[in-house]
Amino acid sequence: MKVIEELEGLVSSKLGVIKTLFTMIKLEARLARLSIFPLILNGLFLFVILLTTWLTVLLAIGYSLMQAYHSAIIAFGSVLLINVVLLGLLFSYLLFNLKKMSFEKTRQYLFKNKDQGDNELKKTSH
Repeated sequence: MKVIEELEGLVSSKLGVIKTLFTMIKLEARLARLSIFPLILNGLFLFVILLTTWLTVLLAIGYSLMQAYHSAIIAFGSVLLINVVLLGLLFSYLLFNLKKMSFEKTRQYLFKNKDQGDNELKKTSH
């Protein structure tokens, strides 16, 4: 009879731990939900400030070039060239990061080992 009582106590304590863990997860989710809106709002404000700063810098560069060369076409072309060069650099950096994320060498290693394993299985099955 004592074994059954101890087993019952063990099960109830494990259920208590699971219930406490579940309550803690619910509270963490509620806390995260409360803090996600200000985080998104702050991110959007930072993005707006970054865009207006970028626009101001490009307008200043364009205005300076227009004053220096007395040609709006040269100023517009130079600002466009700056944007295209930066876009190309960012795109190449993005491709570099995507290539690093693809785990090329890991896949090659796994496929090589899988092929070797398949060949060994074929040899042993014949």
